[in-house]
Amino acid sequence: MHSWTPRFCRGSFSEHHHTPRFTCNPGGSMHHWRTFLAALIVVACGDQMPPSAVGGSASMLANAQSELVPAVVFNTQMRSELEVPACASESKGHAQVKVLEDGTIEAAATISNKGGESVRFGHIHHLPPGQATGPIIWWLTTPVGVDLNLTEEHIDVQQQGVFVTNPHFATAELALAELLSDPSSFYVNFHSDVCPGGFARGFLP
Repeated sequence: MHSWTPRFCRGSFSEHHHTPRFTCNPGGSMHHWRTFLAALIVVACGDQMPPSAVGGSASMLANAQSELVPAVVFNTQMRSELEVPACASESKGHAQVKVLEDGTIEAAATISNKGGESVRFGHIHHLPPGQATGPIIWWLTTPVGVDLNLTEEHIDVQQQGVFVTNPHFATAELALAELLSDPSSFYVNFHSDVCPGGFARGFLP
């Protein structure tokens, strides 16, 4: 896991992405992702299978990974008006989440801290149907569990997602399978001292 050092700069917030986007490589990459997704599910359930089947599943996963070249990329705008409970903040941001061919999650977030928030940390959450909030699945800031208390006007975060124990997914493989099959049930959320439940939230498309 790469370490992360926050980078700050002064200036206005550039919003090149006005709407969330989902991009994938044309020419069959989504077929390979479906194969990879199926392999993840099989491997995640390996404890219910005989050893020979588990070995075959691992080979299937390796083959699927080798065929995956492009990353799956999600972009989302993070806004305070999407927060539950409500947060009256002028701070906002943009987040990009990449799923690499080996299943690694790489995230980059830019926050325009116009509201003067003391930013504590950021995560990817999973939102079950009918709920207003969901548990943390991946941390997007490190060290995990540490309040960073960043107060700069412009904050950039680049971090590999760190899977943590949660009530929705027993393993990172199961969480990744759900992310690829139903990305809109996940959201990026950054939290602050004033709005501990979150001041900038954006759903993946």
